[in-house]
Amino acid sequence: MLLPIHDRQERPIIVVLLIALILRLTVGFFQGPTLTLHSDDQAYLQCALRWLETGTMTFGSERPTAFVGPLFPGFLAVLLAVFGGDDSGVQAIRYVQVLMGTAIVYLTYRLGCAVADQRTALLAALVMALYPPNILVNGLILTETLFTLLLLGGLFLLVRIVEDDGFADLSFWLRWGIFGVYTALLALTRATAALYPILFVLYLWWVRRWTLRRCLQGAAVFALAFSLVMAPWWVRNYVQFDQVILFSSGAGEPLLMGTYVEMEGLDDPASLGWPAGTDEIDTQQKYKVLAMERLRTLVPEEPGRYLWWYTWGKFAAMWGHAFMWPPIWMAIYPYVEMVHLFLMAGAVLGIGWALVRLVRAPVPGRSGRDRIAGDPWSGAGQLQMPLLWLSLLGYYSVVYIAYFAFPRYHIPLLPIVFLFTAYAWVSLYDWMMDRP
Repeated sequence: MLLPIHDRQERPIIVVLLIALILRLTVGFFQGPTLTLHSDDQAYLQCALRWLETGTMTFGSERPTAFVGPLFPGFLAVLLAVFGGDDSGVQAIRYVQVLMGTAIVYLTYRLGCAVADQRTALLAALVMALYPPNILVNGLILTETLFTLLLLGGLFLLVRIVEDDGFADLSFWLRWGIFGVYTALLALTRATAALYPILFVLYLWWVRRWTLRRCLQGAAVFALAFSLVMAPWWVRNYVQFDQVILFSSGAGEPLLMGTYVEMEGLDDPASLGWPAGTDEIDTQQKYKVLAMERLRTLVPEEPGRYLWWYTWGKFAAMWGHAFMWPPIWMAIYPYVEMVHLFLMAGAVLGIGWALVRLVRAPVPGRSGRDRIAGDPWSGAGQLQMPLLWLSLLGYYSVVYIAYFAFPRYHIPLLPIVFLFTAYAWVSLYDWMMDRP
């Protein structure tokens, strides 16, 4: 049940939601017009406006594009059609994202209640409400807010699928079908989401001990629903570009950017001499070729440096810093960085604590099912299914490490991260209170 807020025990989350809403509305009202990156956000707005004017989806040029997925530009186009294509329409988008950001805080709470306990859930929601980059992102015209909201909805589906004891009944088919629809919507927002279901099926088979037959039946329903939602995009791309483009044509640029160790030179891409193609598809293909040429040439020259960059270096670049954007809020950036590192340290502690408890679970076979049946150390609510949440964090980390890692990309994963952080704090508090 998602909305039991009439319950007295639910009143604290109402206060947290009011805090989240007021902070985001205040920032949107007083700083809305100044919240711009002069980069992707402007390209998305222009894409949506041209789509409304011409019926053609473009991005950064007047030519048709498959560089980005159509869901976020379509979302913007609908709002601009309703509220107007001027500054007031753009401001209306920010207010809609404020509501979505507040909903994200609430869904974080509900997810925490489902997989841990109310204290952990409430603390994670409070961190989500107050964390400055979350507030900033809700005011920027970027995919993060929409993607995070969709991802949280998908996480509830994962929990229901994992806990489903029924087999081949209507709920089984329905949940896998909805999972296919959700994944398609995520992939149409960010192509990076497309392959996670493969890892999820492996999780069900290896960790949760599902039979291969059950996994394949669920995957078949998933594939059908996923394909039905994706089909218009596939057909459009084939008609427009005369080739199969499943998700995005834009893989070449992030792949090439990722070959620059510590992002050296990327502050002035024009000086790097990247090749220009005849069109978007040709340009991205040339970027891929150049990226592979750079790796073939530079890795043998500095193997240790590139090994570091494609492991810890990019991981730290993605997770080790808070997302901020000069000159927005730069006065508080050092403090936000300290808070960010403190929260990440808490998440690491929470992950370690959850894994230790999983291994020490007293019921035979519980660890194989990714559950913690008992807690021999304290009275804290166990964070159930830690391996599932780690599979999500690991999947997205690996994808971005292979391409281009950037602090903005961790924003949609913060509900999971902050659940681990809150779990560590609650567990530590209970352990200290239980000491003689």
